[in-house]
Amino acid sequence: MCAGDTGINAETKNEFVSVGYISRTHGIKGDVKVIPLSDVPGRYNTLKRVYVNTRSGETKKCYIRHVRKANDWLIVSFTSFSTVSEAEEIVGGYISVPLNEVPGLDKDIYYNFEIIGMNVYTGEGRYLGKVTEILSTGSNDVYIVKDNKAEHLIPAIRDVVKEVDTKRKRMVITLIEGLDAL
Repeated sequence: MCAGDTGINAETKNEFVSVGYISRTHGIKGDVKVIPLSDVPGRYNTLKRVYVNTRSGETKKCYIRHVRKANDWLIVSFTSFSTVSEAEEIVGGYISVPLNEVPGLDKDIYYNFEIIGMNVYTGEGRYLGKVTEILSTGSNDVYIVKDNKAEHLIPAIRDVVKEVDTKRKRMVITLIEGLDAL
């Protein structure tokens, strides 16, 4: 087990940001395989204290003993787990850090968690829906925007996205050729 329940409940979970998904156990000493969810270089080299969601829905404070890279995965060893059966409790959970520990980004660059859930409007004020998902295409991201009636694919490029207000969870876009059917 990790250090006791942190007292985090559903109302306060949005104060944390997931930086890894625990996919399975690794080896016999309680290590786990983690899919990184952070693009911040060296992010895992500096993590010591994190919060882990268990299968039972609890969020617990855990301490990292060491992390090593294995292809696109990370092998994480927590101080609290020394057997496979102990580590199985957190398989399928997420490694999270407090929002105030997330490094700041340059102007006009946003974390996915800041964009997901954002209300999207045209420059004329027409509501298009909420960003529900972000697709990475290689050249640029694409925001999937849904309302009750439709789904829109909005390219995350400067010609389209004109305003992003993370505090108000609001995005303003300009329709370009191919998008005017919205």
